Amino acid sequence: MSPTSRSAVIDLGSNSVRMMVVETDRGGAWRVIDEERAILRLGDALARRGALAEDLARAQYVFTALVERARQMGAERIAAVGTAALRGARDGAAFSAALGRAAHVQIRILNGVEEAQLGFLGAMHTLDVRDGNLVDVGGASSEISCFQGRSLRTAASAQVGAVTLARGALHGDPPSKDDLEAAKAAADEAIRKAVPDPVQGLPLVALGGSFRSIAKMHRVQSGYAFPSLHNYRMPPEAIAEMLQRVARMGLRQRLLVPGLAAHRAETAPAALTLAQAICEHLQPSEVIVSGTGLREGMLFERILPHGEEIPDDVFRPSVRNLLFQLGEEPDQDLVAWAGQLLGALSNLLAPDAQRLGGAAAALRGIGRRVNFYDRHRHTFTLVTSARIFGLSHREQLVLAAAAAYEGPRRTRDFLLDYGPLTDRQDILLAQRIGLIAAYAEAMARQAPGVRPKISATLEASRIELRIEGLPKPPDIPFDESVRLAGQFGKVYGRKLVARYLEE
Repeated sequence: MSPTSRSAVIDLGSNSVRMMVVETDRGGAWRVIDEERAILRLGDALARRGALAEDLARAQYVFTALVERARQMGAERIAAVGTAALRGARDGAAFSAALGRAAHVQIRILNGVEEAQLGFLGAMHTLDVRDGNLVDVGGASSEISCFQGRSLRTAASAQVGAVTLARGALHGDPPSKDDLEAAKAAADEAIRKAVPDPVQGLPLVALGGSFRSIAKMHRVQSGYAFPSLHNYRMPPEAIAEMLQRVARMGLRQRLLVPGLAAHRAETAPAALTLAQAICEHLQPSEVIVSGTGLREGMLFERILPHGEEIPDDVFRPSVRNLLFQLGEEPDQDLVAWAGQLLGALSNLLAPDAQRLGGAAAALRGIGRRVNFYDRHRHTFTLVTSARIFGLSHREQLVLAAAAAYEGPRRTRDFLLDYGPLTDRQDILLAQRIGLIAAYAEAMARQAPGVRPKISATLEASRIELRIEGLPKPPDIPFDESVRLAGQFGKVYGRKLVARYLEE
């Protein structure tokens, strides 16, 4: 593996302060080593006093602790930024300078457009969305961008956030009808002022803790089985429905709402009001939740080579990242065999089988890092739990089941646990590309170092593989290749016959 280095990024937000330590290699692969968060609510101070000086001791304690933790984790570089609370407070520059002196780290105060640009950069490196609007709801501001062809077209900052809206308009517990109307009017005014002429009807990519909290509540409510929030999709009308329900609750009731974190319960009515106002203004076709944003944008801008360039393909780099996270290198013989088999059998496969099949071959067997003898189950769990970018949750489940292939029944059982997220066609696709990856692995082990050329003749009842560059094996072959060859009849409905053509 290539040499690695560690860096840290720190985001001094209006609600929380977050630190992330990442390890990177020279090729641009990255993995999160550590992450920490503290709830400072600087936006509260901004809303109440317009200044932050009274919170300096608390902030200094937190910031220096995060910086020291990053250094202990081996971070050679530390980049820190401040957002709406620091740029909006009359003493924001002095406050950030004092924090920086205490920790020996310079803090860059972002303007609203810079904050929007970094959020866009972080999200577009991890989502396969070509055109849309993007919003990052923070504690004291909301950044709204529009992108087309994966390029940023406009970026603006609305001077309203979940914390400042809660402090400025919502006074009762639960909030009164008048309070909610006032909050809605304030949110509408700030959003329309920032984005007077929106491009409506596009997908809305939503960043930030407020939208993630909304998505968590919706996911629990809908019984959604997939574990990741990144790339979670929800209809915009669900936000209005959630607001009606949550706004009637007092704080003690909101603390019991499934999916709503305790530190978000106080500002949840304001966050939902703001989210609804944004959806009414932008009229999105759907809401796509991003688990990445500003901090990842800092990573791509400041740390990774060429990270400021928006990639067209986010899937392949994320597969490489997963291997990097696990300290794995793909078996190149296996990958070569799988590529040849996928090409030879392409007429029997769905259009998206090539990219999923190649990834399944690269990730096959990563579960041995946990337990070799139960590697298939652990492979499925690792791929399902990983941040695989550029795939829907359904596609990620198919990839996980294919990479973990042991037999058609086990593959079916893996996916049936996820109920409505997958159907029979998904199970068949996972079985077909999974069998190819497994058979490729068996043949690569049987003939190490051999990179054959494979073609196929497809008949109604059989598949004839022509394998050039590999001598015919003896009459006592390897058990695994024989076992898997026998499964082609079940999975493809055709018997597999192999012909070996020596060069």
